[in-house]
Amino acid sequence: MRNEKVDIVVIGNIVRETIFLADKIVGPVLGSPCAYTSLALAKAGKTVGIVTYCGEEMQKVIARELRLVDTTGCIPYLYTTENHLIYQEEERNKVEYFKVAPVIHFDVIPEEYLGAAVFFICPMDFEVDVEICEKLRQAGKKVIVDLGGYGGTTSYNHFSIETNRGRKLIEDLCKYAFIIKVSQDDLRYLMPGMEIEECLKYLVSKGPQHAVVTMGSQGAAYLSRGGKTKLSDSFPTMEGQEKNLTGAGDAFSAGLIVSMDEDKEDIDRAVRYANSMASLILEEKGGCVETRMPIDRMVRLRMEGKL
Repeated sequence: MRNEKVDIVVIGNIVRETIFLADKIVGPVLGSPCAYTSLALAKAGKTVGIVTYCGEEMQKVIARELRLVDTTGCIPYLYTTENHLIYQEEERNKVEYFKVAPVIHFDVIPEEYLGAAVFFICPMDFEVDVEICEKLRQAGKKVIVDLGGYGGTTSYNHFSIETNRGRKLIEDLCKYAFIIKVSQDDLRYLMPGMEIEECLKYLVSKGPQHAVVTMGSQGAAYLSRGGKTKLSDSFPTMEGQEKNLTGAGDAFSAGLIVSMDEDKEDIDRAVRYANSMASLILEEKGGCVETRMPIDRMVRLRMEGKL
């Protein structure tokens, strides 16, 4: 699909993912924060494009499942990044990569995308060059960064701030970002042994206007520059219904972006909106499919307690 004007650009490689659960194997299916977030943004009414490498075997899947998304920035390659996502009961979830598409550099971003106001940087495994963030910031863009693919849960290697490499990477990303988003699980790798409030203060001190930590069923914690740490409870989901956790964190990212695109000053509303969108995703079966993503009106009704 092509739009005349794209307002939000999502950058990161999609994946051909096989999910290993305790009782079954799912896939291979379309996955990645890039795929889930872009589709959720588009379903909520935003004009969104993606920048990603993909192989021929996934092009038909992308055309079908991401039909609401502008795919001008899909770059043909020999293959798509391929991984196994292994859920483990007593250990952190494990990600294994078998094929890895190239690193995404600034010069592969389509020229028509450079007019967008907002860019969401969400790699799986370090594949988005940090220089992209720097150049976008210099161009006056709003850059939102998910740290999960920069050493967090989706990364194969984990470099914490206790290492020179990890500390420099996170501080550089914070320097260029308007919002830094990270999950509680990511922080166990990136900032081991630190309390969430301490992590938020560290992140904000390095440059972004806002830092947000998602905490699953406990909601989210967030801090704005010059402010105090705040907590936002997650919205209740239907009782007795099995929760589908796949893509919930990416839906939160999409919700955050949607709300901040409408009111860039109201982080409190943005976090509530994001929690609401994530709660709706939890109630739907399936993976990265259009029918699972809520429209804006549904999210607003959930925020008002009417859905």
